[in-house]
Amino acid sequence: MAFSARACAFGVLLGLTVALVPMSVASAAEEPVAPAPVPTTPILSARRLPTVLLGPSADTRFATSLDTWAKGVTGSECAIVTLDGRTVWSRNESTVLAPASVMKLATAMAALDVLGPDRTFTTNLVASKAPKDGVVDGDLWVVGGGDPLFITAGYRPSLDDPDQLGVDLQVVVDALRSAGVRKVNGAIIGDDSLLSNERWIPSWPQRYQLGGTVGPLSALSVNDGQTGYADTPGQPTTKRSAGDPTLLAAQTLRTLLSSGGVEVGGGASTGTAPEGAKVLASVDSLPVQRIVGEMILDSDNTTAEVLVRQIGLEASGKGTTVAGIAAIGESLRRQGFSTDGLVMVDGSGLDLSDRMPCSLALALVQRYASDGDRASTLPTAGRTGTLRKRMTASAATGRVRAKTGTLNTANALAGFADTISGAGLRFVMIHNGSDARGSGVADQFADRLVTWGEGAQLAALSPGPVR
Repeated sequence: MAFSARACAFGVLLGLTVALVPMSVASAAEEPVAPAPVPTTPILSARRLPTVLLGPSADTRFATSLDTWAKGVTGSECAIVTLDGRTVWSRNESTVLAPASVMKLATAMAALDVLGPDRTFTTNLVASKAPKDGVVDGDLWVVGGGDPLFITAGYRPSLDDPDQLGVDLQVVVDALRSAGVRKVNGAIIGDDSLLSNERWIPSWPQRYQLGGTVGPLSALSVNDGQTGYADTPGQPTTKRSAGDPTLLAAQTLRTLLSSGGVEVGGGASTGTAPEGAKVLASVDSLPVQRIVGEMILDSDNTTAEVLVRQIGLEASGKGTTVAGIAAIGESLRRQGFSTDGLVMVDGSGLDLSDRMPCSLALALVQRYASDGDRASTLPTAGRTGTLRKRMTASAATGRVRAKTGTLNTANALAGFADTISGAGLRFVMIHNGSDARGSGVADQFADRLVTWGEGAQLAALSPGPVR
């Protein structure tokens, strides 16, 4: 393998050398030119391909390190590490395991494909008739467009990541005020009819509903459908639990309207807006690319599941999880991914029946991060997102960027590692078993990744400067 790589490199360099000769002669025939710079490193030197020069010895030491790591892992695992397209180390590549939140990479790629990176979701404020002199004579419906990022100031302190992307529900109040509305004689009614009103995936464990792992799903929601903020949206609370997301959104908006200078005569409830209702104001979500970025960086389960339904609605007109999962599979195959071994019950990776081979996880993260903006949404060890509290003082700090996956019996990483020697590795590791709950096995794997080529610097092996 190493011999063929060197032979190929020699041929490429020789071809370039020959190809450049006629150009120099033609140029000299037309007018005098300054002498060409002289390279200090010969054209055919192996130093012009430093990773090939370093590879054989570095791979051997690296494999020994990862083999030692693998011997200490109990349960089942698969892993692949590549450098410049070649596999440096692998283990159980074809094994299909529960990927946990690495599944979100599949949802991300399908969302960008089916919905498009610039797509937005619109929340509409509608009434049976146009307001007169700033007064809505009747009810005001809030028609959800499936924006999963609405939050209030009081909810933000409850987020694990204080920098997590969110859209303050106050923007809806501002939109209505900008439309000239100062009073609503009736009630504020939440309408979530755009997407399925099934709040939970039936096969999810009951504990997901209690711990805030994922919010109740709805096309109209604020604060992940958690109670405790409707009456005091600007104040943090410790009394929170999953509630009716659509009703909570209507109640919270009513509170914000009243405190923001829009008088509301009625209460808050849920229902479907009448056909032909007049749109008084609208609020567009952030573009899909940014919503996907939030989902990846902070592993937002609620965002993932709402996106699945948006994908289903776009692909088949059915805003259900089942329709969305079918459309994701079709999208991945259309984009050239092999879905052999892929089992998707949801889009977040929360379902215990979800399965994915390491090979697909690696292909997904490579494609997802091929765009620079998207690459920046991968959590960075010890710095950002779901890795900001992990590997905070280790070899991997600031060097590993990866999508995380964590369940009671699954832990996974898929992403990139900048090695100490200056090389860039791409990798995936999925671990299933009783000891997978903690991140120790995954973090130890990441620490070893950055040691590829340890003791040598690619810069020292690269061509010298031209004189």
